[in-house]
Amino acid sequence: MSEERFNLSRRKALAALGTIGVASAGAGLGTSAYFSDQETFENNQLTAGTLDLGVGYTTHYSNWSSDEDNGVSVRMYDGAAGETGSAGDLQPGETGMPTNDAWLIAVDDPDTFLSNTQTGTTEGNGSCGSLTQADGESAIVSVGDVKPGDFGEVTFDLELCTNPGYVWMNNPNGVTADENGVTEPEADDPQEDGAANSTDPADVELLDVVQAAVWLDDGDNYQDGGESPLLSGDLRNVLNALNSGNGVRIDGQNIDASGSKPDADTFTTPGVNRFDNDGDGNYDVDVELVGNPDGSGQVAHLTSGGQSTTDYATTAVSVGETIGNISSLTYDYYEGANNTAANPDEVWILIEESNGSRHVVWQNGGTGNDGTIDDSWQTRDVGDELSGSGSTPGLNGWMRVTDTGHVSLGGTPESEYGSDAEVVSMAAGVGGLSGAVSDVYVTNPSLNSSSLSAFPTACFRGETDFSAAFAWWVPVDHGNQIQSDIVEFDLGFYTEQCRHNDGSGMNNAAVTDEVDDDTES
Repeated sequence: MSEERFNLSRRKALAALGTIGVASAGAGLGTSAYFSDQETFENNQLTAGTLDLGVGYTTHYSNWSSDEDNGVSVRMYDGAAGETGSAGDLQPGETGMPTNDAWLIAVDDPDTFLSNTQTGTTEGNGSCGSLTQADGESAIVSVGDVKPGDFGEVTFDLELCTNPGYVWMNNPNGVTADENGVTEPEADDPQEDGAANSTDPADVELLDVVQAAVWLDDGDNYQDGGESPLLSGDLRNVLNALNSGNGVRIDGQNIDASGSKPDADTFTTPGVNRFDNDGDGNYDVDVELVGNPDGSGQVAHLTSGGQSTTDYATTAVSVGETIGNISSLTYDYYEGANNTAANPDEVWILIEESNGSRHVVWQNGGTGNDGTIDDSWQTRDVGDELSGSGSTPGLNGWMRVTDTGHVSLGGTPESEYGSDAEVVSMAAGVGGLSGAVSDVYVTNPSLNSSSLSAFPTACFRGETDFSAAFAWWVPVDHGNQIQSDIVEFDLGFYTEQCRHNDGSGMNNAAVTDEVDDDTES
C-alpha cells in the first residue's frame, strides 16, 4: 500500500467530513448544524465590596451637681490627694466611676448614675450605615469649667459595613493647648511653670493633671467585669499614643509576659489578649476571623501562622451569671491540622465571689493531639466542668492562677468558691510554652442555650456592633496649676479591610484630616 494514500491535508479531510455531513442530513439523521456547541454563562458581574465605618456615641459628665445621685448610693474615694481607688478597693455590688481601675466615686447602680449624668447621644436606626460618619462633627467632649473631682466618659458605638476590618482609635490632628493667662493662685503654685500666654503644649499642666483611659467596652458605658484599659495614664501620654501611626488598635491588648507573670485578669479580658512570652517583641499567636472549616459562616481562629512559638493568646467573652444559675456554658472547637499543642483548646474563667474577691481558673479540654485531625466540630460544656456534673475528654483538673504560678484548685470552681460565685467572663486560649504550632478554631459561645457575643477576633466582623470608650478625670487635689488652662484635641477612628492586610496599619503612617487615605506615607 502506497504512503500517498495517507497524504491527506487537513483541509481535504474537513472537506470530506463536510460532504458526509450533507449526505447524512439528506437522510434525515440530524440537523444542518454539525460539530457545534454553545455553553453560556450570562450576566457576569464584578461588584466592589464596601468598608464603611459608622460611629455613634453617648457622652456623660459628672460635675457633682445635686441631681447626680438621684436613686443612686454614692461613696467617695477617701484616699490621699491626687490618688484614685482601684478595683480592689471596691465593695461588693459597687462599680467605680469613671473606671473600676481608677475611681473617684463608687456607685451601686451605674446605669442610673449614667442616666443622671448623660449629656448627649447620637445613634442609628438599627440598619447598617445609619450611624453618623462623624466627619466634621462638633466636639463631643466640651467642658468650659473643669475642676478637680470632675470626670467624663464617651462610649463610641461602632459598626463596619459590610466587610470585616481592623479598627484603630486615634487623635488625628494632635493637641493644641494654651495657658490662657496665669491667675494669681496659679502663679503661686510651685507646679506652675508655663508662661502666661504660652501655646506650647509642653507648658500646659492640664495635659499632665487630667488622666484618661481607653478600653473595648461591652456597650454598658463603664469599665467593669473583665474589661481592662488598652491605654491609661495622663492625658498627654494617652493622646500621644493615639496620635502615633494609625492610633491604637482597639480589638484587644498586648501583654509582655517575658520575665514576669502577667496579671491573672488579662487572660480573661473580653476581646483578644496576646502574650509575648519569649520577650522578642513579637506577638506570634493571634485570633483571626476566617471562614468556618466546614464551609459555613465565619469563626475565630487562634493561630501562630504555622510557626512554632512559645507565645500565647486568648479570646474572651463576657458571661455575667452565677455558677448555680448556669445550666450550660458551651462553645464549639475544631482542631486545626497543624496544631502541635498538647490539647486543641484551654478554657479560662474569671470568677468573682460574693465578697468581691476575684480569681482566674483554667484547665485543658478537648481531645489530645495525636497527629491527626478530627474533621468535625466538638462542643465543650464548661458549665458541667464548673460544677463537676459532667466530664470532658482530656481534662487535667482545674488550675488557679496566682502571683507565683499556677496551682491545682483541688476541686471544681463551685466546690471552691460556691454556687453564688459569678462567672464574669470566659476565654478560649491556645499556645505552647515549650514551643508549638497553634491552630485551633472556636465559635458559638452560649449561656443556658442562648448565644453570647461571638468570640472576638483581631478583625471586627462586618455588620456587627461593638463599642470603645474614652474616659477622663481630674484627681482631687489643690489643682491651682491648671487654672485657666485650655486643651483641645480630636478623637477619631481609622479602619482598613482585614483581607490582604495583617493589622499593622498598611495605609498611612498617620491619619489626619489633611491626608487622603490613598496617599503613600
